Amino acid sequence: MHAGYRTALIVIARDEAPRIARLLRSVAPWVDGMWVLDTGSQDATARIAADCGAHVHAWAWRDDFAAARNAVLALSSADWHLVLDADEWLISGGEALQALRDTPPDFV
Repeated sequence: MHAGYRTALIVIARDEAPRIARLLRSVAPWVDGMWVLDTGSQDATARIAADCGAHVHAWAWRDDFAAARNAVLALSSADWHLVLDADEWLISGGEALQALRDTPPDFV
């Protein structure tokens, strides 16, 4: 863990095995933790996410994205949360996330 405020990646995923490792590997160097809320995958999404260092939690989909987002946000105690979809990833600019470690969460 780094000094200052903590950052975490938050992902809501289902059947994202072909994509999720790319996301997690691109973000891992820049955050203090990664949380994946698996909403019923039938593939290897959960295993791959765990292998990449993410905390994975199963959650039954309730046809309510806001409820899923709130559920996964409640799992992390980080000061800042980066919320991405499994088909997104960082190409560059991860260094900018470092600035959040020096910025109080009430900044926004």
